[in-house]
Amino acid sequence: MSVDYLVTGGRGQLGRAVAREAGRRGRSVCMTDTTNLRVEDQGAVRRWLVEQKPRFVLHGGAWTDVDGCEKEPQKAVAQNGTGTAHVADVCAELGIGLVYVSTDFVFDGRATTPYREDATTAPLSAYGRSKLLGEQALAAHQRQDFYVLRTSWVFGPKGKNFPAAMLARARSGQPLKVVTDQIGRPTYTDDLAAAMFDLCELKAPGGIYHASNEGQCSWHRFATDILAAAGFGAVTVGTMTSQELGRPAARPAWSVLDTDKLAAVRGKRLPDYHDALRRYLKEESQ
Repeated sequence: MSVDYLVTGGRGQLGRAVAREAGRRGRSVCMTDTTNLRVEDQGAVRRWLVEQKPRFVLHGGAWTDVDGCEKEPQKAVAQNGTGTAHVADVCAELGIGLVYVSTDFVFDGRATTPYREDATTAPLSAYGRSKLLGEQALAAHQRQDFYVLRTSWVFGPKGKNFPAAMLARARSGQPLKVVTDQIGRPTYTDDLAAAMFDLCELKAPGGIYHASNEGQCSWHRFATDILAAAGFGAVTVGTMTSQELGRPAARPAWSVLDTDKLAAVRGKRLPDYHDALRRYLKEESQ
């Protein structure tokens, strides 16, 4: 038995988008999640990959609760760092390609221009540090079919994400206040999934790539865009600072990723985030 792709994090919003994209491309996939594959167990990883014989592993599974990671950093390291190292080691052993989804949280947010792939990493949080460990695990193998795909502010249909939270509060009539001092690039899962497949199928040079939708905004601007697009333009969105919000884990103030390298490989950029938002809302309404 063999499949084109084995996908971790199959139950998450990105995993579902990957499954949809595989269907559009006529590719066979094996979907896994923590109920049947714990990447902390290297033996289990090897058994799955030996049985499924994928050409590539799309490793989107991770513990992405940023504040939870801050409270339990050892768990974050086990899942996002050590677990990714297990996937990378077994893929290298068996000659399987690998795409690892990483994050803008590997940066400290002190830049004023978009982060290139070779920018210095300096994560502020346990989550960011654990994801950087995963990146380093791939880099250690120096394989041309290993890809680190950093992304930011991910949202997708039927997922737990920022647009869903904003819409739920608007519908319930709860007051809204959103931070103005974090700037980044929203990323739609369907567009990110397409970029993942393209890296593999275009046989791009191995290494780090950045993938986000075009355009940048603050979380507050994104919130007002979401509500306006969904017909809640009359809802007032108050402002606040990150310090006032007081989350356990620090977030980078500037998370804008430079996506030129990926665009050069694909011959196109991901669509503007406003376009992505319209497609997301259409999917959510069905």
